[in-house]
Amino acid sequence: MSQAAPTLERSRWSRIAEAGHALIDAILGRETAREAESRYDSSISFAEVVWAHFERQQGIEAGVTNGPWEREYRRRLKLFKLQNGEIADSYWCRYEASGVALTEKKLPRRLGNFLRPDSILRLHAATDWRTESAPEVASALHRWETAGIKASEVLRETSERIALFRIFAASTRLLAFVDRDPAGKSLSGASLERVLKEQAAEQAEVEDYYQRAGENSARIVYFRGMLWGTAFLAVLVGGSALVAWWADWLDVHDKPTYTLLVTLAMGAAGAILSVMTRMARRNGFNLEFEVGRKSMRRLGGLRPWIGAMFALAVYLALKSSLVSFAAGSKHDVYFFATVAFLAGFSERRAKVLLDSAGGGSSSSEASAGTGTEEASRS
Repeated sequence: MSQAAPTLERSRWSRIAEAGHALIDAILGRETAREAESRYDSSISFAEVVWAHFERQQGIEAGVTNGPWEREYRRRLKLFKLQNGEIADSYWCRYEASGVALTEKKLPRRLGNFLRPDSILRLHAATDWRTESAPEVASALHRWETAGIKASEVLRETSERIALFRIFAASTRLLAFVDRDPAGKSLSGASLERVLKEQAAEQAEVEDYYQRAGENSARIVYFRGMLWGTAFLAVLVGGSALVAWWADWLDVHDKPTYTLLVTLAMGAAGAILSVMTRMARRNGFNLEFEVGRKSMRRLGGLRPWIGAMFALAVYLALKSSLVSFAAGSKHDVYFFATVAFLAGFSERRAKVLLDSAGGGSSSSEASAGTGTEEASRS
């Protein structure tokens, strides 16, 4: 009891002293050690993790199983995984601080991926230390890194996983080839040339797979964009019609009104069907997919609007008698729906009709002939 009392008294006075120091720091505007540490950037690069892993391995080989680098490596690894997700696979060099890793970060469920959880796959590489004396290998690894970046940004789901795991496997094979004891046997020219030749062939195969998968992925993104664009067009036109009907500005049962609405709808439908038929043909619908998924989605969203606008322009030209087309037929709602669909399906046919309003040939034979010729080209 006599020894415990002074201990409790000292701990009480130490807490009081700490509180007093904190109060003085707050009054003087000085930062505590914890506050100063919180100001530092908590992000970490893969190279820092690789270096800590190498130092940790050196300590383990020297018989230090729980040294300072073990704790530092775990700390850096924790920060790295918080930023990039779990490590799906990794390779660490033994004789130099270099490595390659593939991470997967699960994304939170949102409206767009509620039923299909999405994840971000990333290839990480820090290989310059190991390949310092092998510039050919360094160049090949940098090409793999570039391929990994392109696959992560453009591809999704199965195609992305296949491409990145192939890139990771090829990178590890190449890095393992140069990861050897500096005091041992050096790289021979013949073996290095053989490995680089194999790597070049593998890169060509992965690039070909990336191109095909990228084109297919771009078509899916473009088509989804068209669906969103159609939905937005329907909401805007339908909502405007309902507001105008509620305000007694128009009557939806009036023939010119519903003919106009049908014209817009058929023009958008023709544009969508045009894209779908071209997608079904090999090399019939090519897209620059490396512009990004958002850009592709926005371009797809504009396609129904373009078809609807062309259909509207042709409808107004026919109603105003600026264009004479099928003069002997009955110009009812079915006629305008058909013309609107053709205008949305092929802008070239719409341009033929609209060109006649500007002084071009307006005969039915010229229009039909030009339309046939352009259709054969598409």
